[in-house]
Amino acid sequence: MRNRKIEGLILAAGCSRRFNSMDNAFKKYLLKVNNSNILSYIIGGMIKTGIRKINIIASKISNKSKYKQILLNSIGKLGFDFKNFKLNIIENTTPKRENGYSLFLGLKAISSEYTLLSMADHIFSENIFSQLVMNYHKYDILLATDPINLKDSYKLEDATKIYGLNSFITNIGKDIPEFNRLDMGAFLLRTKVIRNICQEKKLDTYKFGVTNVVLLAIESGLKVSYFDFPNVFWVDVDNSSIYHQLKEFFRESSNLHPFGL
Repeated sequence: MRNRKIEGLILAAGCSRRFNSMDNAFKKYLLKVNNSNILSYIIGGMIKTGIRKINIIASKISNKSKYKQILLNSIGKLGFDFKNFKLNIIENTTPKRENGYSLFLGLKAISSEYTLLSMADHIFSENIFSQLVMNYHKYDILLATDPINLKDSYKLEDATKIYGLNSFITNIGKDIPEFNRLDMGAFLLRTKVIRNICQEKKLDTYKFGVTNVVLLAIESGLKVSYFDFPNVFWVDVDNSSIYHQLKEFFRESSNLHPFGL
């Protein structure tokens, strides 16, 4: 697949409630990691994959230009030239509709045939984005998965579980009775097809998540596949305790870096 056919999409409209912040402007994805922040490393991973346009869905932006400049400055600390990519900020004014609605808003703005999707609070020890692109084979959704080899890296009760068989996902959810993988929060999507699925879900319910979109895609007979990353350390930065674990793992003296950057 030629990377110019792919735009990046990062969902960053969450409210970070588990951090117990009293500041409505608090955005956990701007928390410092090494010499930059969580979101900028995710953007850097996409740029390193060859993505040249990256869309970010955010909420409560009082000054979009200032917000964009903050991101560009932090991306610059990773050594990337601003001229090599375009950063597009899309505001979600109703984040209570959950991240499925953010996905819909993002896909509406994307013209490329494929979309590389990431949550704004999932971070990895390797650039799994490039591996997803290299291992894509005409699926409607290709989801990065952990075959549960790294049992100490997350809390199972908080993770989105997956049951996969022969490279295809048959069920997904936090409370499914049988599972053999975990959702790592990174996807490669066929833009138009999944935009239509989001539209259908949007008309059906007010609140819906990305998991609901994946389930509807499965029910609709689309090709929903998974790709395992058995040896990649990853975390979903849900609270301050996990954030401190993240900082310890990616401390400056470590030989491991977010996305290998």
